[in-house]
Amino acid sequence: MTDIASDVAARQETTASGSRFERLRIGRAGPVLLGLLAAVPPLMMLREVLRYPQMHFFDYWWVLLDLTNDDGTLRPEALFGFRNEHPFVLPSLLFWLSARYGNGLNQPLGLLIVAFGVASVLLVWAMLPRSLGRWQRAGLVVATSTLVFNPHGIHNYVRSMSGASWILALMLVLAALLAMQRGWLSLAVVAGLLASISYGTSFAVWPALALMAWLRGERRSRVITPMAVGVVVVAAWLVLRGPQGGGGGSPTDDPAQALLAGLSMLGMVWTGTEPAVAVIAGVAGLAVLAMHARVAQEHRESSAAWWGLAVYAVGCAVMISGSRAAFGESAGLQSRYNSMTAALWIAFLVIVVAWGRWPALRRVAVFGTVLATVALGAPMAQAVRDDVPNQNLLAVAARIGHPDAFTDRFPEPDRLLPRLRALGHYPFSPEFSLGCDGVNIGSRVDTSTWRTPSIGSFREPGRDGRDVILNVETDQLTGGARMLKGWAISGIERARCVAVLDRTGTVVGGGVVGIPRADAESQTIGIEIGLGFRAVAPAQLGPLRVAFQFPDGWWIRPLTESPQRS
Repeated sequence: MTDIASDVAARQETTASGSRFERLRIGRAGPVLLGLLAAVPPLMMLREVLRYPQMHFFDYWWVLLDLTNDDGTLRPEALFGFRNEHPFVLPSLLFWLSARYGNGLNQPLGLLIVAFGVASVLLVWAMLPRSLGRWQRAGLVVATSTLVFNPHGIHNYVRSMSGASWILALMLVLAALLAMQRGWLSLAVVAGLLASISYGTSFAVWPALALMAWLRGERRSRVITPMAVGVVVVAAWLVLRGPQGGGGGSPTDDPAQALLAGLSMLGMVWTGTEPAVAVIAGVAGLAVLAMHARVAQEHRESSAAWWGLAVYAVGCAVMISGSRAAFGESAGLQSRYNSMTAALWIAFLVIVVAWGRWPALRRVAVFGTVLATVALGAPMAQAVRDDVPNQNLLAVAARIGHPDAFTDRFPEPDRLLPRLRALGHYPFSPEFSLGCDGVNIGSRVDTSTWRTPSIGSFREPGRDGRDVILNVETDQLTGGARMLKGWAISGIERARCVAVLDRTGTVVGGGVVGIPRADAESQTIGIEIGLGFRAVAPAQLGPLRVAFQFPDGWWIRPLTESPQRS
């Protein structure tokens, strides 16, 4: 009897479990829970932005030089200029607002770019076909979020100057496609025009809108209008841009090289660093789309937006390959191009799920894309993170007025630094810090209680056998800057910060710590990575000292009075 009762109870439990699963499958709670996963990618990218330096990057400085007078005031006419031949009105406006009202901080603008990315995901959600089931819609929203905030595209968010053009343009293009999908031609044209003055690749929105109108079976005038506006936009661009540089290289005349750049850009989310894999993925994606190109009459209208998005992505690839292929075989794998490849694969997934020829592969396509592209984006994301020490050191160098070693990322300091000071722009804003407790550039500190290693190699043997070592292996003059490099350890503790002081105890320089140094760390049992440091100070006469803050206090050592010259 007991065995019979146990079997009955087991069957009842199994039936109850199956019933709960069935309720989850057919109810609203399951798709909602799945859809909430779409919040994870932007939250992860938000964390990356908040961890990144406050110092702006690369093109931002060139644009700021164009936008401002010597006293930091705006030159309004410069907002309508071009950057590397691209119309750059809206990004230039965002740069100016950041400089004038945001203390020139990278992170707040990065947060705005994250908001643009979220808006892009919401626009895709609004465009999804109504014929899809709740689970399908939720899965596609998660996949869209993953692609827009993919680790491959970290550059666009943590270096906000890049996303201010690429992610803004993507958002506006999606807004134009949504407007056309809803039959709002005027709004579609306005959004397309805004996209076109954000970045030149957005010119591809005009054939996308025309294709949409044709697939929707709209009258001829509504098909012609986007193309006509596009022709006017491109003609105006050709006339107004004047003679422009190409941003560091000339377009290639080798069709094979251009094809390599374009196809690898379309498939970049399917590889870490290999152009060949990206090309294969790009070709495969286009081939699957080509197999779905014969759209049944009853699906032409509902699929129009996604074919338009695919055409936009391919159009961007064509333009990029024509102008950037000469930069080498990895030209199409740039992190900033993620928004373009995301557009293609979003369109790919919606078409395969909604009108797919192989229904059994729908779930595999969606969740395979989510898992594989995120994992494969790790090398790209790490490469961008590895540049953090360089950018933080640039901020210190600019603050002391000697960014001489950073001409590749901080142009014309004689013109730029006075503008930053006038604007109260980072690193001349209150947010700047060396990360040391109570010690910052310009402060004067009492070093009488700071300890100095007692032997000539600046090594202090500890009683427990764990030494204090303050190693400066490179001390070199570069223009008006004195560049220091080495590693430091106290026992098994790495330094929390580094500062450079003159003979009076005034902090005249500083730098970054926590840099991996495998050569030093392999000799020190029990230490985590990050013994290395880099610092910068003015190349002035007189003795200087470099100091390190450890958990057990400060250690300081003198520098040579005869540094090397680069």
